Amino acid sequence: MEESSKRAIERGLAWCGPIFVIGFIIFWTIMGHNYPPPNMMGMTPDQLVSEYYGKYPSIGPGMIGAATFGLFYTVWSCLLASLMRDETGNYGPLTFLELAGGILTGWLLAAMPAMWAACSLLVNEVDANSIKLIHTLGWITFDCTYMITTMQMVGLGLWTVLNKRQTMFPAWAGWTSIAIGVSFLALVIMPFVTEGPFAVGGLFNYWIIFGTWLFAFFGMYNYFVLKHVYRSPEEQARAAGVLQPA
Repeated sequence: MEESSKRAIERGLAWCGPIFVIGFIIFWTIMGHNYPPPNMMGMTPDQLVSEYYGKYPSIGPGMIGAATFGLFYTVWSCLLASLMRDETGNYGPLTFLELAGGILTGWLLAAMPAMWAACSLLVNEVDANSIKLIHTLGWITFDCTYMITTMQMVGLGLWTVLNKRQTMFPAWAGWTSIAIGVSFLALVIMPFVTEGPFAVGGLFNYWIIFGTWLFAFFGMYNYFVLKHVYRSPEEQARAAGVLQPA
């Protein structure tokens, strides 16, 4: 592939990051009325229907939109993996850890909204108990499979910190990625509480965890990725710590 084509592809894929953030905020957060999400663990099935799905008809199309834009996260993660080379230009296990986590996270960001879209679209056709079952299953899957994103963030963070030759990402970004990824452990508490900071829409398990993931981790790394892909090939090679052929 010609260098100009490769650079154009990298730049296009890098912008999938902002596209994901903007799309997911519009469709999942605003149209999907997840600011914060309903506390289904403390609601009866009838309350979930009347106070959420039956009240906001925009949830269905919002979640369909979220299912589309969620996969832009996977596209961005693939680009990130392609940049994670060692000093000889090869890919190591931490790169594949980031890639696997990014692919699975993108799937999660698409598949769970699709389930919630089904709840919205069928709210007047199936009983409230079924709606709550599918809704709750979606949220438990969304939160309690946190390890797929944690392994991406820890793999990326370790690569950032341990690869001393690269200057694409500062070491503090790597430590931040690791810390945020490990903090996801608190999400396992969500199914067992009905109120407080660890509830589905609680201060820690929703606002802090989702906020730091989206802005302190994703926004930070996407900034450095965009900065990198707009460098010259020579500057990119130096930043990545990749040895140039003689």
